[in-house]
Amino acid sequence: MIALRDLSLAQGEGRLDPLSLEIAAGEIYFLLNRPGLDRLFAVLGGLGRPDAGEVVFSPGPTGTSPAVFIDRVGDVADFETEARIGDWLDFLCASCGYDRACVYKTLLVCGFHERHLKKKARELAPDIFKQAYLAVGLAADSPNIVINDFIRGAEKGFELKFNKLLLQKKALGRAILYLGNDIFYASEIADRVGFIKNGRLLFEAESADLRDMDIKDLYLKFLN
Repeated sequence: MIALRDLSLAQGEGRLDPLSLEIAAGEIYFLLNRPGLDRLFAVLGGLGRPDAGEVVFSPGPTGTSPAVFIDRVGDVADFETEARIGDWLDFLCASCGYDRACVYKTLLVCGFHERHLKKKARELAPDIFKQAYLAVGLAADSPNIVINDFIRGAEKGFELKFNKLLLQKKALGRAILYLGNDIFYASEIADRVGFIKNGRLLFEAESADLRDMDIKDLYLKFLN
C-alpha cells in the first residue's frame, strides 16, 4: 500500500496542492501531469521534503526497503568503465543483497541475451541498457514500486516487455504508482488514473471507464 496524506509542495516548479491518494496492493495507479512530476518523485523517494503531509509505505520483509524507485534513464550509461555489464550486475547483487537469480530472470523476460553480459555498459543499445537498469530495480523484494516516466521514448517492443514485468509485479500484490504524462499509455496499463493540472488533482477514472471516454479530449482538457 502507498498512501499520500495531504501531501503538498509549495509554489514553484512542480507545485502540488494537498493531495491524498491510496494505492492498494495489486493495483497500478497512473498519476498524470504535464510537464511532469519529477519534484513529487524526489519527495516520494526521500530526496526532498514536502511542505506538508506525509507519504506512507506498507512495510516489506525484514531487512528490505518498503519501496523501490525507478526513475527514467538516458539511452546510454553516463559513466566510463572497463567492467562488463555482467560484472556490474554481479557486484550490485552482492552489494545490495539482491537475489542474482531474480535479476537474471527479469533480464530473460526482457529478452536480454547472454552475449550482452560481455559488453561494457556504454556499449549497450538504448533498450538493452534500460533492461539492465530495470532488472536491478525490480529485483528488490519491496511491496511498493514508484516509477517516474520510465517508458518515455522507448521502442514499442521494449514497452511491451516492460508491461509484462509490471503486470507480473501487480499479480504478486505490489502497489505500483506510475508518474508520467502519457494518457494513451496510462489507458493501457493502469487500474486507475488521476489527472493533475496546475498542481491540483482535478479528475480520477477507473481504467474501464477511461476506455469509454474520448482520450484525445481528456488530453486536450487536462494535459495540453
